[in-house]
Amino acid sequence: MVLIYNTLSGKKEEFNPIEKNKIRMYVCGPTVYGPAHLGHARTYVAFDIIRRYLEFRGYAINFVVNITDIHDDIIKRANELNINFLELTEKFTENYFQNMKSLKIKDASIYPKVTDNIPEIIKIVKTLKDRGYAYETEDGVYFNVAKMADYGKLSHIKISKQKTGTRVETDKYEKEEARDFALWKKQKPGEPSWDSPFGKGRPGWHIECSALSTKHLGTQIDIHGGARDLIFPHHENEIAQSECRFGKKPFVRYWLHSGFLTVAGQKMSKSLGNYIIIEDLLREYSAEEFRFFIAQSHYRSPINFSKEEMKKSRNSLSRLNEFIQRLLDVQKAGELTVKKDVDLARKNFVKEMDYDFNLPKAWVHLFKLESIINKRISEEKFTKEDSDYAIQFFKDVDSFLQVFLFEKKLFELSAEEKAFVDKRNELRAQKKWAEADVIRQELLKKGIELTDTKEGTKWKRI
Repeated sequence: MVLIYNTLSGKKEEFNPIEKNKIRMYVCGPTVYGPAHLGHARTYVAFDIIRRYLEFRGYAINFVVNITDIHDDIIKRANELNINFLELTEKFTENYFQNMKSLKIKDASIYPKVTDNIPEIIKIVKTLKDRGYAYETEDGVYFNVAKMADYGKLSHIKISKQKTGTRVETDKYEKEEARDFALWKKQKPGEPSWDSPFGKGRPGWHIECSALSTKHLGTQIDIHGGARDLIFPHHENEIAQSECRFGKKPFVRYWLHSGFLTVAGQKMSKSLGNYIIIEDLLREYSAEEFRFFIAQSHYRSPINFSKEEMKKSRNSLSRLNEFIQRLLDVQKAGELTVKKDVDLARKNFVKEMDYDFNLPKAWVHLFKLESIINKRISEEKFTKEDSDYAIQFFKDVDSFLQVFLFEKKLFELSAEEKAFVDKRNELRAQKKWAEADVIRQELLKKGIELTDTKEGTKWKRI
């Protein structure tokens, strides 16, 4: 049984999809007017792990991620650069796809663009207006929040009725209330536009997700995900317009939101100089190291990115990959003796993941298994059969984490590096400690750390 924390109810609920063993899942995609950044990486890696884990548990998932390619910020940036907005969005849509691939994020089933689905959006806006849930003004069409009795149920925010003006003949084109939101924005000079029953214009931000999720997943979906800062107003408004358009049944059964990300304890901002784009991130760290960093925290928890935290994650991941290499080195034939320990680790790992994807607690069982196996290897009580069985468990875990390295050649030293290690060992055998330490320091500069143990000299890349 999988339990998922539902933002709507504020508690963990048993997961029961609309269709048995099938999941309709939608995650809010990027607004493509600049390079994908660290915040995108945090959110999409977290939901990639969730999506992959549910697939590991046997669900077939129709996974939709939208591309917002028309928006106030897009128009502003295109005008600043004096280029067509499509030139801007095409560039950064490709940037987004390349970065997701670099982070080993599995492709969505489909990436619908807003500009490819304007007729679907107009149809929903028209229906909401015809049914009295929306009204038209001089500058657009607005959703009338007062018509939604339980508006605020996702964010649990009580919004007072703040008037922007008295509704009299002289100001009849103003919004009726401050909380009302735009479904359609009528064209202003220099803006791209599409024909509609309400005049030339473009969609408001929130309406796109209702239209795109409905088109590709139906009028009710199982899981809707996104970053925590989308709960209000974006996801709140999605609920309002979708449930008023398609009926009072819940638009989404389970709302999932990833926690905030800070950089060195502060909100990421260009003005603070801590704004990190994904290309820069991956120049310093591997995709596996960043995914492992994300996987150390619960997806709903805040996470702080810093060089110190990344160093800790890098070292922990290196430890596990060195352990996998140790398993690959085992060649002693014999009976399978570790099955009970691996099966227990698997059972407990899955149990924690089934409890709202609780990776921090799941890791405990993996590291415990590592300790047990290391002891058996040291005691020479570990066989090739044991190794194969344990490696399969790590491969199953990696089917959703995407962090481990299983190819032995990835851990081998070059002939030159090995010669340095052998020369150092000769010097140590001759008790020429100072000369041996010079070689050790040279290898350290090359990113190879040596550790002397009773079993011989061990090494790792750092």
